[in-house]
Formats: sequence, structure tokens, C-alpha cells
Amino acid sequence: LQFLYFIVHNNMLPLASLVLTAVGGLRPPSVPLMVQDPYTSFWSPYDNLYDGWPTRWNGETVGWNGMASIDGNCYRWMGDDGGGCKNTAKQVDLQVDATQTTYTFEAGSSVKFSVQFRTPSVMEETPDYSLLSLPLTIVQYSVVSLDGKDHKADFYFDSTAEPAITTTSTAATWSRSETSELGFLKIGSNGTFASNDGSDDIAWGSFIIAFEKGSNVNSSLGAGSIAARTSFVSNQTLPADSNDFRKVSDNWPVAAFVTRLTASTTGSTFKYFIGYDEGDSAIQFFGTNFPPLWLHLHGSIESATTYALGQLVSIQQKCDKFDSNLRSEMNAKGKTSLYGEMGSLAYRQVTGGTKLVFNQIKNETWLFMKEISSDGDVSTVDVIYPSSPAILHYSPELYRILMLPILAYANNETDPYGAPIPYNLEWAPHHLGHWPICNIPPNKQEQMPVEETANLLLNIRYVTRAQNDTAWLAPYWRLMEIWGSYLITVLPDPGNQLCTDDFEGPSPHNANLAVKGIVALGAYSQLMDQVGNKQAAVAYMNIAKNFADAWVKNATDPSGNHTKLQYNLPGTWSQKYNLVWQPIFKLDLIPDSVIQMDLNYYRTKMQEYGLPLDSRALFTKTDWSMWIAAMAPQDQFLDITTAIYNWANVSEPRAPWGDWYWTNSNQWRHFKARPVLGGIFVKMLMD
Repeated sequence: LQFLYFIVHNNMLPLASLVLTAVGGLRPPSVPLMVQDPYTSFWSPYDNLYDGWPTRWNGETVGWNGMASIDGNCYRWMGDDGGGCKNTAKQVDLQVDATQTTYTFEAGSSVKFSVQFRTPSVMEETPDYSLLSLPLTIVQYSVVSLDGKDHKADFYFDSTAEPAITTTSTAATWSRSETSELGFLKIGSNGTFASNDGSDDIAWGSFIIAFEKGSNVNSSLGAGSIAARTSFVSNQTLPADSNDFRKVSDNWPVAAFVTRLTASTTGSTFKYFIGYDEGDSAIQFFGTNFPPLWLHLHGSIESATTYALGQLVSIQQKCDKFDSNLRSEMNAKGKTSLYGEMGSLAYRQVTGGTKLVFNQIKNETWLFMKEISSDGDVSTVDVIYPSSPAILHYSPELYRILMLPILAYANNETDPYGAPIPYNLEWAPHHLGHWPICNIPPNKQEQMPVEETANLLLNIRYVTRAQNDTAWLAPYWRLMEIWGSYLITVLPDPGNQLCTDDFEGPSPHNANLAVKGIVALGAYSQLMDQVGNKQAAVAYMNIAKNFADAWVKNATDPSGNHTKLQYNLPGTWSQKYNLVWQPIFKLDLIPDSVIQMDLNYYRTKMQEYGLPLDSRALFTKTDWSMWIAAMAPQDQFLDITTAIYNWANVSEPRAPWGDWYWTNSNQWRHFKARPVLGGIFVKMLMD
């Protein structure tokens, strides 16, 4: 502060230009390690990787242990102590990028090493499905001497069967396999697909460790964790494989391996794979089990890993380029480095909430999204909607195939799958079932008619505009017409309907929900225009404009300085985040003066950690707040972004970034690890 005063007092910087921001880089609420899909989502919720065991997104322990032996002296770099390695390497840096997490450590004063977790979940305009679908994370050790001398540097990694089970009383299984180049350690359970009774944890398949075969590698399978770790600490060969199959928690059988490197002044590296083989079923769609796309493309986990081995250089180059571009483009768009840092952390939370599968009935690739940590549903439309900006920005094609299962269900195309359920509602579905089973009847859904219908129309319009293609919608034009007509019948006042913010309870005559429907009608008009139906386009746009006029009249508070939460509740207010699509689509519906009026009003409601969602409570949603920020002037964008960044930097309890939190404290209200943080990217959709 004295330094800042000196600069200002001596006219070196105008006082008005000082903006307080977070200092020292973002402390992630939790650090992504292996975040590939809803079941394979493993994190470190600590400042240092060695402060405790890694966990699933839901906080359950994943028993990974990592150690390094430098000239015979042991240093633990991951997990809790379990084998007598009392010393920890000193963590000196952490870098979280969109597809890579890199920890850097010092072992005494003689050696520095890094451990990088690289998950090649690169979304592209034309997706590389062979790469994007891989159920693998590449771990890379890099070690260098600091004192000019060569040092023996051995690295140890092990995993219990915990990544593959719902309870530690489950019987663990393990096995080896190999190819001409790779050795595989597999540890898991004998459970069958969907045998987890709706748990957030998978209960079938195997966690795998795969490494290039050679004299510098030693491995062990099935030995107890203490025995395996102690052997490394005492510089002994790892124990022989065990055939004593037993419960996961019975002497904690592990898959363990050691690689021997030399820490020289020029450095050395070693790469290996950790992954998950869930077998031949990933999603069940109304009676038919779909295989994971990687299995369809590669045939086996061994073939998929061999493919990845041959692509190691290009994978690193692609991930490095993508990560760098994401950060620089977001920084440029937001005019702050905070934006790129937030996007880098949020990205894997988006991709890690999805699963690519192969639909063998239609011979095409489909994508599903899980409503992580709230209901656990499959492809919840009002979870896809806030997640959509990240996917729409990087790969409209991925968003298109995310829509296909929902459109198929709503269009009554479930007959060929063996257990059809007719859909008979005039509005869009809420979701498809509970992960990983799609089987919900329409009358069992949480009904959000305007919410979900508008969500789909808005996002579908973005895809058709981005791809300049509507041919894929040909089977669903009747659906589009039904949904467009439905919105006309219930607007401009949606009545007593639920919206996506249903955790706040009912909100009749909801002004934010109403304006979502109105803007969606404008987007639908543009869709009609794109396919050459000019008459319908004009008609729908005129209706949308009339509804917009009515909305301004009904939503504006008597004070004249903001809009209301509900048409019938003067003195209330709410974030009108759904208006973000008006500038994205360049619609002329709600006057800019009204939008600016609300933006000015929001300034008066800011709390230490952000803008509350509405007048009912001081909590907020990260995704929606960033949509408000995207519409705001630069100084207000920075205020909101900085507040959210600062909350993430101090949030408790430690868990993957929560999207529902208190603006007046560092506590999260609920929800974690959800893909809705893709909403942070909405500014990237704006010119």
C-alpha cells in the first residue's frame, strides 16, 4: 500500500486507474488431475498435491500415491503417507491449463522435477474423435539437476481399486496385459454395467496404468499398499504379484510401478498412461446399450493406448497450442488475465461432464452430459444450456451431437432401441433419465416448459448459424414448429412455471423466464429465415417484438430504475441473464436503454464476492453472473469477474469449482464440478 501511495502521490499513475484484483494467481478450489467423463473425474482439493489423497469430484478418496527417490532419499509428491515416506518434496509451482495440470517440486537443493497430467480433451470445429474420446490421461515426469551433478531419480506411482468401486467392501480384481510396446496393469471390480444403483461412482471396469516396457520399469500388482510403498521407500524391488483376490480395503491391493531416471543438467522425461476401461457399455438409451466411442474406434483399451503412444508428440503439441490459445484469446476478449485463468480451470469441468458414445442403431456419434452433483440426470436441458457457451465456441458440431439424443426422444424415435417411451408433451423435455440410463417417461419429468423449449431453440439457432447448415434438422422441423407455437401460447407471461433456478422455489410471472422465451422466439424467427421461410420469419419476429413491448411494460419496476423479479412483485429485482442472446444474435427486441438500466442497478447490489442472483437471497450463480458481466461495460465486467475470481480463490469447503455460492462469504451453497461453468465462456460468443 505504501508503494501504491508513492506511485499515485508522485503522479506516476492516476488514482482513478487503480483497479484492485486478486494477487498471485488463482488458487483452484480443487485441482483437476484426471477429469475425462462423469465417472472418471479425479481431483486434488488441496494447496499441495501431497496434502492428502486425491478424490473423486464428490469428495470420496481415490487412493493414489506418488513418491520420488533421489539418490536413495524418499520424497512424497502425491497422496498421504502410507509407506514410511515421511519427507515431502517441496511444491514450488502449480499451473492449471485447459487440458493440462503441471506440478513442480524441489527435492532438497539438488533436484527439481515436475509431474504433468495431460488429458487430450481438445474441442475443435471438426472434432478429432479418435483423440477426443480417449479414456486416457498422460502423466509425464520431467526431472533436472540443480547442482550440476547427475542424480539417481526413481519415481513411484500406485493406485488402489478405489477408482472402480462404489464401496471399499467390494471384491477387487486385477490382471495384466501387454502389447509389443506396452505393459498394462488393470485393477477394478467384477461389477456389470449400471450395477451401481444410481451411484455417482462407477462399479464396473478397471483403472489402468500403461507404460512402455523396458529395463527401467518395475511393476507390481495385487500386493498390499503398505508392502508396495515400503519396498520403494527402502530401495527394494517391488513385491511379486499377488493372486490373493480380496476386498478393496483388505490390505488395500494396489497396481504399482516404478521408473528409473537420471536427473542431469539437461534433464530427462518419462511418460505413461492412466486410464479407465468401462467395457462395452457407457450409456443405455431406451433399452439399447451404447459402447463408449473410443471402444468403437479403437477396439480395445490396448489398441486405444497404442494409438495414443504413437501420437504422443502431436498430442502434446495440440494440447500446448490449445491451452495457450484459450488463455490468450480469453485474456484479449476480457481485457484481463483473470478471464483466461478462469476459463482454463473451468474447461475440464465442461468436457469432464460429458461422454462420447457410438449409436450403433443410427451408425453415428452421440454426446451425453451428466447433471453432476445436483440430480445426476442424463442430458438435463437446463444444465446443457448454461454449459453451452464453451461447447458452442470451440465446437458447434459437438453441441449438435449433444442435441441428437434429446431431439430423438422428443420426436418419438425411441422404438428401434427396444424399450420405447412415447413423448407426448408440446414442449421440450427436461432430461432423459438418471445417469447412465435413459428411460424417463414424459410425465415423470421435472416440467419446465418455457425454460427447456427456449433453451433448445436458442442453442439450436446458434449451431445452425455457426455451421451455416440446417439439413441435420430436417427430421425435427415439426418439433421446431410445435415448440415455436407453444411459446406463442404462453408468452409474454409464462404464468406459474418453474425455471432453471428452481432451487429458489416457485416464481410465478417470472420476468427473466419470460424474456428468455421472447428472445428464443426471435432466434426461431432467424431460423425460419435461414431456411427460406420468410413469411414465418416475419410473423414470428413481429410477435416477439410485441411480446417484448409487453415485457418492458410489465417487468419495469414502478421506481423506474430496474426490472422486477416477477411481473406482480414491485420492489424486487433479478439478474436478466437470458438477455445475453439478444446481442449474440443481434436481435432488436428489448431496448438497450432497459438493459443498461438494469446493469446500472446491478452495480448497487454488488457484494464482496459478486452479484446476488436476485432480491430473495445473497447467493448467486457463477454462470449467470458471467452472462451479466458479458453484457456490461468493461469496468463492470471486470468488477464481476474479479469478485468471482476472488471467491474461487478463497472458497470453502475445497471441492471442484461450485457454481452456487454466497456473495457475502467464502462458502459455497451447493453444486460442485458441474459443467455449467462453461457459461463463463459466453463473452467469447459476442462480437
